[in-house]
Amino acid sequence: MDKETELRLGIKSMLSQYDYYFTRAPHTRYWLVVVDNHFEDCYFIFIYMQRFKAKLSKSYEIVCFARDKGQYEHYLASLKKHSNLSIEYRDTDHLIIPDVEVQQDLIHGHNFQTNTN
Repeated sequence: MDKETELRLGIKSMLSQYDYYFTRAPHTRYWLVVVDNHFEDCYFIFIYMQRFKAKLSKSYEIVCFARDKGQYEHYLASLKKHSNLSIEYRDTDHLIIPDVEVQQDLIHGHNFQTNTN
């Protein structure tokens, strides 16, 4: 398969995934996140959703493709033409330092205890 056909099918698949996850549910906020992943040498695009007054947000990967600037521009242009959602850009070269390590969270099963015996 030539590169142009592969690109066209990849974009079609991405837009299909976008339409599947963007359900326009009431009282729900949607946005897109583009991640430049230097560890795996690829780009990821996710759709995020969060119900109003809820802390939990969900994310779904809609496409992953090799780190190629030309492909990236085609994917992003097609997505911008298809969607009006806001877009966040993230880069794994500039990771956010996490907060203090969770020592105890019984809801999620985190219960670290240090034994000094």
